[in-house]
Amino acid sequence: MDTRQLRAFLAVVESGGISAAAEQLGYAQSSVSDQLRTLERDLGTPVLNRTSVGTVPTEAGQRLLPYARRMLDLDGEMRRTVSGHRPLLRIGALQSLADEWLPEMLTAFEHGAAGPQTADVTVTVTSRTRLMEELQEGRLDAVFTLDSGPPYDGPTAVVGTDRVVLVTAPSHPLASVRPLTLDAVRRAEFMVTEVGCIYRQLFDECGRDLGPSLKIAMITGSLNALRRLTVNGRGAALLPRFSVAAELESGDLVMLDLKEGLAPLTIEARWRDGIGPAAEPLRALVELTQKFSPAAWAMA
Repeated sequence: MDTRQLRAFLAVVESGGISAAAEQLGYAQSSVSDQLRTLERDLGTPVLNRTSVGTVPTEAGQRLLPYARRMLDLDGEMRRTVSGHRPLLRIGALQSLADEWLPEMLTAFEHGAAGPQTADVTVTVTSRTRLMEELQEGRLDAVFTLDSGPPYDGPTAVVGTDRVVLVTAPSHPLASVRPLTLDAVRRAEFMVTEVGCIYRQLFDECGRDLGPSLKIAMITGSLNALRRLTVNGRGAALLPRFSVAAELESGDLVMLDLKEGLAPLTIEARWRDGIGPAAEPLRALVELTQKFSPAAWAMA
């Protein structure tokens, strides 16, 4: 068994088919098939099953997955260490955190703001659900996310706090209501993201605080689309303050004074144990982010 066989196995699992895996790896399809046959012969059991909808791991293949990922991680770590390269740190973040705050943090990190501990950093931007899946599967070393949703039993650190705010375009009828009442808010229509997105989850949680039947005007698949729709006056939105800081500063959105208040948010770093040489650079990066939290950065 060698790493090429494990890499072929993972590529097939992640892409769903041998031809897609071959294209991803830059191999001939026959070469990938040969590597998979050799892997199964070495292990003495089938690890993949071809079905009408694609190629999926067998029960043995499911058991192999975490070991294959760990072996490939260790192989990459060994090669980087032996050749004198910096460790690799794979992080993930929510779109709103990655849009503004994270690039500045990583630039400061690269220029030594966190001390001598550095690393080559890759960034994955996706939903909270996907971030946590990739962290638990070992495809990411750390993620920056909000504390809503299921708890995480691994190492965590708070890097900032924020609050959910009610925002509209200045021209929206709700923006001129004085004083703003819950009854007026409940009559308004809201822009929301799709089910499964962290911002939809926040809306649902805040909606329970404001009332059981807030009206939804439109569902969109991205935070950027939601912000643009709200800026264009299509409805109101409930979002973390840091995620709309630029629009509030420019005047494209206004924050409405909801006296009843909404629950505070915690912004967290979450990571895996056992990431080898990347552990010290990660510790330095987390400490740097705690000094310049996303909410503080947005309000500066």
